[in-house]
Amino acid sequence: MKLHLLGTAGYEGWPAVFCGCAACRRARQAGGKNLRTRSNALIDDVYKIDLGPDTFHHALTYGLDLSKLEHIIYTHGHPDHFYPAELTNLFPPFAQRTSEQPAELHIWGPDTVMQGIEREIGVSLKDQPWVHLHTLHPFQTTQVGDALVTPLPANHDPNQTCFIYIFERGGRRLLYGHDSAYFPDETWHYLEGRRGATVQKLDGVLLGCAFGPNPGERLHMNIDTCLAVQRRLREAGCAHDETRFIATHFSHTGGLLHDELEAAFGDSGFIVAYDGLVVEI
Repeated sequence: MKLHLLGTAGYEGWPAVFCGCAACRRARQAGGKNLRTRSNALIDDVYKIDLGPDTFHHALTYGLDLSKLEHIIYTHGHPDHFYPAELTNLFPPFAQRTSEQPAELHIWGPDTVMQGIEREIGVSLKDQPWVHLHTLHPFQTTQVGDALVTPLPANHDPNQTCFIYIFERGGRRLLYGHDSAYFPDETWHYLEGRRGATVQKLDGVLLGCAFGPNPGERLHMNIDTCLAVQRRLREAGCAHDETRFIATHFSHTGGLLHDELEAAFGDSGFIVAYDGLVVEI
């Protein structure tokens, strides 16, 4: 399974557009891996995880042909992940369908995201029979193309439905685990096999680390929380010796640049993500 991290920042990007803080000034000066766009990802080139406001930039930067997408899977409805106006660019006159493209596009996500799509572009969708919307439900494993996707509740925004996902394809299993603070009990119980399912054996774990080294457990994780999740997954038998742990979704409020984040994670085995990183799971 190829995981392509197109963006690795939080809501505001890093350096944030209008910010003059020390962390943003340092990132602008250092460049390279310290320039981070809003978090989105691509799995095996045909599964898009979230479709945020930096999608056009990602397509240009990485030479992506997003006309080949077969599935878009949303985690939740915050604007850095969910930019419904972009979906209008699927349709004429902004895009022309060709015989080389997949016959259908399937869009998946929690109920609040599906409601947002219907509200924003529902009229346009009615004229596009090749686009299909699907509401996902917590703990219900769903066949998505040739992958299996299981939504799990995130500890994020109580005013909307927010998911992390177990994504399984080709015999490999990834926990796509941001945006969330330390997982809620019901999610842990599922991962640990205490909801009637077996223990989830994970080959890859992706976690958000918006707070960096700073304390905080609201909506997102920090370094200590990421390490605590790693320990618990290992103790529960969810992670094995070759499980790849990846930290992403960094905010300038965390303060640490890329090399400093790598030093802070030390020998934990975490990969500190940067825009454009490709990880084989």
